[in-house]
This record gives sequence, structure tokens and C-alpha cells, in this order.
Amino acid sequence: MQSTTRDALLATGCVCALSAALGLTASLSLLARPAVAVMGVTAGLAVEALFVAETPVVELWERPVVQVGSAVALVGGAGLAVWVGGPWAVAVAWWGLVTYFFLLALVVAGVWGEDSA
Repeated sequence: MQSTTRDALLATGCVCALSAALGLTASLSLLARPAVAVMGVTAGLAVEALFVAETPVVELWERPVVQVGSAVALVGGAGLAVWVGGPWAVAVAWWGLVTYFFLLALVVAGVWGEDSA
């Protein structure tokens, strides 16, 4: 399986879980708040910058235990965030994943990435 396919499947599972958490708490309206979107997009870009800069994160991410553990931690952390601090953190994470999907679309389309240079 290609890494982009694997990563997209993990992200899809996470965004579905986050969406369900927002729906169950009647908090889907948080996704329309500009401040939440800006925080999520900023966080998503910051995470992706770690991969583009070829930091040690890239090597760590290739380990299956890190991939699955990250997805589990994100979903578990979302549940904890709803319980402790409110669903806004879940909405921020949701926007971060949407940012990832946008960047992935650019890579798949050949607009951005190693092959586009």
C-alpha cells in the first residue's frame, strides 16, 4: 500500500471519529467558527512542515506502531478533550485533518511534492 493511501485511510478514520464526537455532543456548529478553523489549519500546516523539513518525525512516522498509535491517540485525545475542556479542541483537530486532505489533494494532483519540481 502506498504511504499516501495508508495515511489517507488513517486520517479518514480519525476525521470520522472526530465528526461523530462533534455530532454526539451537538457541537458541529463549532466547525463554522473562524477562530477554530484558523487554529486547526495552523496546527495542520505546522505538523506537515515537520515532514517537509525532513525532521526525525519522518523516520518515526514510517513505523506502523507510530502510525496506529497516533490515530488512537488523536481519537482518544478527542474524547478526553470533550470530557475535560469542551469540544472546541475536537473541532480544531478536525480542521487540522481537513488541511491534511487539502495538501494530500495537491500531492496527488502533482501540484505539490517532489514530482512537481
